Amino acid sequence: MTASSIARTAPPKGEYVALSAAPSPLPAPTGLGERVYDLLTDEIVSGQIEAGTPLREVSLSERLGVSRTPVREALRRLAEAGLVVTELNRSYRAAPIDLDALSDTAVVYGELCGAAARLASPHLEASDIAWLTDVERTVAARSLDGAPELGERLALSVPDLFLARCGNRVLVETAGRLRVHVLRAVNLYGPQVPLDRRAERLGGIAAAARSGDAELLGAVVRVFSNHTLLDIAAAARAAAEG
Repeated sequence: MTASSIARTAPPKGEYVALSAAPSPLPAPTGLGERVYDLLTDEIVSGQIEAGTPLREVSLSERLGVSRTPVREALRRLAEAGLVVTELNRSYRAAPIDLDALSDTAVVYGELCGAAARLASPHLEASDIAWLTDVERTVAARSLDGAPELGERLALSVPDLFLARCGNRVLVETAGRLRVHVLRAVNLYGPQVPLDRRAERLGGIAAAARSGDAELLGAVVRVFSNHTLLDIAAAARAAAEG
C-alpha cells in the first residue's frame, strides 16, 4: 500500500471484510497529472524505481503514453514530496532514503497515528474491532509459519483504519505526506525486522479498541507505530553500515 492507497475513499462503516487491507481516507485521484504522480510514487515507494535512477520527461511520457505536461507536473510534486531530487540540468533522479530523517519521521508518524486513534475511538464499530482482532491473529500466525508477507502488510495497514475513521482531514493529509517515506523504507528494510516483534506489539490494539478508552487506544497505537518504524530505521542503518 503506497501513496495511491492513502488516496482511497473509506468504505461505509460495517462493510469491512476481515483480513482485507484497512481503508484509506482520501478520495481517489481523478486528473491525468494526479494519476501519473500516483503511479510514479508507487514505483518509487515499492522499489521498482531504485534510488538514483534518472527520471526523464521524454522517456516517462513515452512509457506512460501521456504528454510531457502531466509528467512534468508529477515530477515537480515528487520533488516537493522528497521522493526525487533535481539535477543541475533540470533532470530528476529518484531520491535516496534519508536515514537521519527516517527516525524523526517514525516519531512524528507515530504521534499522528496515536492522535488519529484517539479521535477514531468513538466511531469504531464491531466490524472494525473484529478486523483488528483478525489482524492480530493472522500476524501472529504468519510470524510462525515462515510466510510473513501477508502478516507484515496487515500489521502496517492497522494505522490506516484509524486515519480513515478519525474525521480530521488535516491530520490525514499530514500523515499521508509522511507515509510514502515510511512505506518506502518498509519495502526496502521491513523484511529484516522479525514479524513476531510486530505481533507482540499489535497485541493490545484490539483490546484497547474494545475497551472504548480513547486515551489508551491512542497510546497503544502510537507505541506500535513509533516502535515498528524505529525498528525499520535501525534495520536500514545497519544495512547501510554493513
